[in-house]
Amino acid sequence: MSKIKLLIMFPSNIRGGAEEYALTIAKAAVKEQWKVHAAFPNIETTHSLIEDFKKQSIEYHPLDIAPVDGKRGKLFREHIPQFFRTVSVIIKIKPDIVHLNIPWYNWAFDSLLACGFLKTPTLVVFHLFPNKVTYNQLKLQAYKWSFSRHQKWIAISENNRQFISQSFQIDKNQISLIYNGTKANSNLTDITEQQVSKLRNQLRQELHLPDNSKILLTVGRLHSQKGYKDLIEVIGSIIEKFPEVKFVWVGEGNLKDYLVKKINSYGLEKEVILLGYRTDVPCLLKASDLLVFPTWFEGGQSFVISEAMAHGLPIVASNASGIPEIIENKVHGLLFTSKNQQELLQSILWALNHPEAMKAMAENAQQRVQGFSEDKMIEKTFEMIKIMKENSLRN
Repeated sequence: MSKIKLLIMFPSNIRGGAEEYALTIAKAAVKEQWKVHAAFPNIETTHSLIEDFKKQSIEYHPLDIAPVDGKRGKLFREHIPQFFRTVSVIIKIKPDIVHLNIPWYNWAFDSLLACGFLKTPTLVVFHLFPNKVTYNQLKLQAYKWSFSRHQKWIAISENNRQFISQSFQIDKNQISLIYNGTKANSNLTDITEQQVSKLRNQLRQELHLPDNSKILLTVGRLHSQKGYKDLIEVIGSIIEKFPEVKFVWVGEGNLKDYLVKKINSYGLEKEVILLGYRTDVPCLLKASDLLVFPTWFEGGQSFVISEAMAHGLPIVASNASGIPEIIENKVHGLLFTSKNQQELLQSILWALNHPEAMKAMAENAQQRVQGFSEDKMIEKTFEMIKIMKENSLRN
């Protein structure tokens, strides 16, 4: 088979898990010596992502398909331009395959239609489908029409696949399931306890914290979906019993100003540290004591949960969406009922009171996560891409 020309496309106006996934697929495709293009919005919040794609010798194309604000008039005005912008980019690049990433269930509708209109073989990955959605008949038929025109749709968890099937009234078996995968940073997998201690000390020095500080790490977009509001409500009760605990949050998002005001109003500015976007998350995982992940819903299992498992960091997480598909409660970590602040509080307190039990769960999780590796994710994705390319050549 000749080298594949792959166009990776997404509508994001932020940098989060779905966007990191797209970059991971792109890097792997470059290693396969495929010709890779990327198209997504060129705005301030995506500049670092654009640079990271370009560093991989990937040709970047500005594509203004960012989600609109939801007003009916604006939505109507944007549908047609976004459709033709997508058509224009595809015609210009002439890819063998489009890899369309949809971070939120109703984004990129116009781009999905454009791929169907051109009958370009398209792999569509739904990263976040939190519940069953009811569409009007016209939109439902438009989705199903696109699906029938050389498209393969991928869910990233069984929970995710069930909602996609129900929402679009498509047989579940016609939707492929490829779990998100991760791998531990190769430079950190076999480091000694002394080296781990050094990383812990470095982080505490960077944050001007005492050496005995316990760091509870949360990584994710600063968005209401991620449950930061719930976490703020329980922090006071935790530090009353564990004054050495500090909460460190990694990520950017539209909720930042609100969260900062809330933290300040509770007098927690010394207990909660917002680091923004970081490129050294594996090091942060190694240097922390606990991952706290209070998300309300996910598309599947979160990348950061898989990373924490791979790096041996104990986990307290909600039971949202597909998380229980990878973490069994009290075996690989502690799960609490999503949006339940009391359960969140009790789970964190239990974890802090039982460090040895949490360490044992983390060791189990390291074994468990090997079944959800980045290599497997890439292998299954590329297998589908190659099959689509072969089918297109036959047709």
